[in-house]
Parts: sequence; structure tokens; C-alpha cells
Amino acid sequence: MDSRRATERRSCSSNGVAAFMARSNGEKLCSMRRIAALGIWGALSIACALSTMSCERKMSGDDPPMRPLVYTELPPEERAEEEVAPAAAVINIAPEDLGYTLFHAIVDGDRAAYESMFIRAEALSQLIHMPIKEAEKTAAGYMAKSESLWTLFAAKSTAEEPVSVLSSRVRLAEFRLGKGRNLAGKIADPETDEVLQHWGNELRIELLQSDKKFVIRVPKIVKTPQGWRIAQPIDVDSSLRVFLETGMHLKSDLLRSEHYPMPIEVGNFWKYRVEKGERSTFNDHETGKNAAKSPTDPESALPLSTVTVTDMITDVMHRDGYWIVVFEKTTVDSSQPDPETETFAWLVTPRMVFICKRDCRNQADNIGYLLGYIMRQTPIFIFPLDVGQKWDVAGSRTARYSRYEVRKYHQDPVVVPGGAYTGVFEIFGSVEEGRESRYFMPGTGIVMRIVRSGAGIKREELIQHRLIL
Repeated sequence: MDSRRATERRSCSSNGVAAFMARSNGEKLCSMRRIAALGIWGALSIACALSTMSCERKMSGDDPPMRPLVYTELPPEERAEEEVAPAAAVINIAPEDLGYTLFHAIVDGDRAAYESMFIRAEALSQLIHMPIKEAEKTAAGYMAKSESLWTLFAAKSTAEEPVSVLSSRVRLAEFRLGKGRNLAGKIADPETDEVLQHWGNELRIELLQSDKKFVIRVPKIVKTPQGWRIAQPIDVDSSLRVFLETGMHLKSDLLRSEHYPMPIEVGNFWKYRVEKGERSTFNDHETGKNAAKSPTDPESALPLSTVTVTDMITDVMHRDGYWIVVFEKTTVDSSQPDPETETFAWLVTPRMVFICKRDCRNQADNIGYLLGYIMRQTPIFIFPLDVGQKWDVAGSRTARYSRYEVRKYHQDPVVVPGGAYTGVFEIFGSVEEGRESRYFMPGTGIVMRIVRSGAGIKREELIQHRLIL
């Protein structure tokens, strides 16, 4: 990690350090304090840098020099007011430094460093002569609107915390600066204007072992006495959002049977008895009509035809952060001479499960394609399940209309031919066949499925299963 960080850092020119050291008498005094704290060798190094009027910026091919770090050491009373962790004391002298610091704060989960990169109310007030109360509100707004980005990178549960491998999956490609501007916001004249702002900046992150690049948009950064700071809410592109929300940045170990809510191993199967009946005799979940009868009560539906369906896992394609799981569905109908067989697949991530159509399977190694595919699909599961959950396309929880909703099933345990199950979740939603209720038992899978349509009721009940853990 240290060697990669050293490779990403840029060396600073002595003129930049000298300009920073000469900003104000107060900062000179702080600089003298830092020199004393650094000791003799630190003082000699800084004195040498200040005495040099020019230097060449050289980057050796394999071992670039470390960029000198400049620390601020405030009096105790000022330090208490700042309430910033020591990591936040690193000053971004050059605007490029801000991109480097932002990248590592995000992938390393350094909350203090992340928050320190946003402009403070005092600096905002001084910069644009804004009343301090208004500046406090504005600065707090930048942080609040950027909270969603931090949440994307954060662990969703304690089980995820030790298995995030984002820092080993991505690298900093570049921090692309927008055009330099003066304080008024006009494009700066290099001969007459000091560059105090950059608009439309992009932090580009590259997924290792792939040509996929993600973008974190940083709309505005400004130069303050404390270095360059973020002065507008930041956001991510849609593909990075999907990558993080699905948990594809997490270790694939979370997909193994001992961790995943549904055991995924070749040879596992679930066999269901399928019955169709008239709607009028069925327990209508929505209206509560005939609610005294259980969905498993023989009188709750008049079986018109009975078949068995077996879903067996025949192949699992393991990839970093996701699996493609292939099933073979075998339908046996006593009225038909031969069973019918078909295949289907799931795209399984640590947090979501999607139907994986033929083009999805054919592009199993193309992460860029799969992310675009996910953006157009609605997950059939979002883990962990929680009562009240609602979601739509790409797992969006903010859509006006949701396709699926997790409900607390009113009957406990759920009794089917394959056993009695306690703690079952009902996943209610709309499918092509009609209104669907799937009854999911963590650690087992779907134990019952009911589809209601104008033609009647179709009910599938688990009668046998095999789980290899």
C-alpha cells in the first residue's frame, strides 16, 4: 500500500513551499513552531528548500521521491475548536494533492480525512465575505449532501467490515482539474490572475484487471489559507454507484454458503409441488378474505392440475465480487409423457440477486457490461432482508413505485410438505404472471411461492431439497 501511495504522490517545488510559507505573519509563526518540532534535520531540510530558487521536478522511473508533507500545529484552544483528527492536518498545497487525499480517504475509510477536505465556515466567510451564520449553514449543506457518497463506500453490516477489499481492487487513475478561475469565477489569466478555483473536476478511479473507470465528480474546489478545499457537494457516476450498492467491491467470500442467506453450491436443489386453483376459494392476502384458512389448507384452493418443478444448481462461475449461478429447471407433469427441461441463471452479488439472461451470461467477464445490465434490471433479492424494504430497478429504494416489498408474514411457522419454517419473509411484488408472493427462509431459500392472476391461483410448495454447505 505504501509503495503504491508513494507512486501516486507528486513532488512539490520549493517555490510552492516558499509561497505558502510567506502567506502571512501568523503562518510564519506557525511554520517556525513546526520547524522546532521537526528538530534539527527537519529545520535543515526546510532551510535548504527555501534557499533554493529553482529546482527540477524529477521522477525516477520506479521509485519517485516522496512529496514533502506540511503540517499545521495549532495552539490547544484552536485545535479543540477545529475538532479534526490528526490526519486532517495535512495541507493540500497543490490542487492535485486534494484528489490524492480524497481517493485514499474514501478507499481506506478515513472519515476524519474525508470531512477535513470540505471548506470550513470561517474560510468560506472570509473568501466571499459571507456572514458567518450563513457560511456555517452553507458549509454544513455541502457536507450533508455529500454524505450519500460516504455511505456508498461504508459497510452495510458488521459482517462486511473486515472483508472490504476496495483498496486492493482499484487505483487512482487521475484527478482531472477543470479550468483555473479567479475569485469572481472567471477563467484566470495566467499572467495577471491568481488561480483560486477549479470547476468541473473529476477524480477517476480504475478497476484493476479491467479497463473500467469510475468517476467521482468534484464540482468545485477553492484555495484557502488551509490549502485547497471542496466547496460544493460531490457525487459519483451511475456505474460506480451500482458497483458499490450491489457489494461487488466486497470479497467473494461473502457469497459462500456459510455466509450467504441462500446456500450456493453445485448439486443443491429445491423441488416444489405446483398446484393451480380457482381464485374465489383461495385466501386473498390483500383483502384478508377467508383469512382464517392457511395457504396450505387443502380447502383454500381446488387443484385443477398438479406438477412438480425441480431447480438444481448445475454450474457456478466464480468472479471477483460476483458469481453467475446456472440452474436446470425440470418440470414433470403426469399428463405429459416426458419431463421438460430448461436452464436459467442468476447474477449473484454479496447484496443483490438478479436474473441473468443469455447476454448477461455471455458477458460474464465484462464488468462494464454487467454494470450497465444491472442498471436496467430489478433484483429479485436484496440481502439482508428486512421488513419494510422496497425496491425497483437496479435496487433503487427511492423510486415512486416499487416492484418488490418485504413484509412480515402473518402465519408463523409456514408449514409445507417439506417442513415447518419459522422466521419466513414474504417478498411481495408484480411479475408477468400477476401478483407474486415469495416466502423466503434464510439459510434455505424459497419455501413457498403464490401467484395471483385473473385466471386463478398458482401455488408452489417445497416438498424436498438438498443443501450442500
